[in-house]
Amino acid sequence: MKYILILSLLLLVGCASAPKKETGIIKGKFYPCPSSPNCVSSMAPEGDPHYIEPILYNNITRELAVAKIIMILETLKNTTVVEYRDEYIRAEVRSSFFKFIDDVEFYFPKEKKIIHVRSLARSGYSDFGVNRKRMEKIRVKFYE
Repeated sequence: MKYILILSLLLLVGCASAPKKETGIIKGKFYPCPSSPNCVSSMAPEGDPHYIEPILYNNITRELAVAKIIMILETLKNTTVVEYRDEYIRAEVRSSFFKFIDDVEFYFPKEKKIIHVRSLARSGYSDFGVNRKRMEKIRVKFYE
């Protein structure tokens, strides 16, 4: 039993160094989520298990919406903004114990009052709903 536990831990830690999955915006869209249930995206088709609502804003400017997302990300534990361009933000979130990395993305299309969101685990198969919960937490903080 002890050996199975040690082997399981080694496999989990080994997965933490898995290569980064595709991130970014291509022709105005996020890369699609993989088939595994460890990703959510507002650009997935509605009804798809990966789908999550985008963040909408009406009473503020796009610039203020970007600033709010940056401020929220800076308050989240183990989160680092690693890419920031005019229409796009990507942050990395590292889990406390196993140091797994998730990529969190935000796309602010010009001329639209919408923030598209995507969050995915770089490794493993299931994330036990962590990415969806994180994005819903960000949504709540955005509307506060």
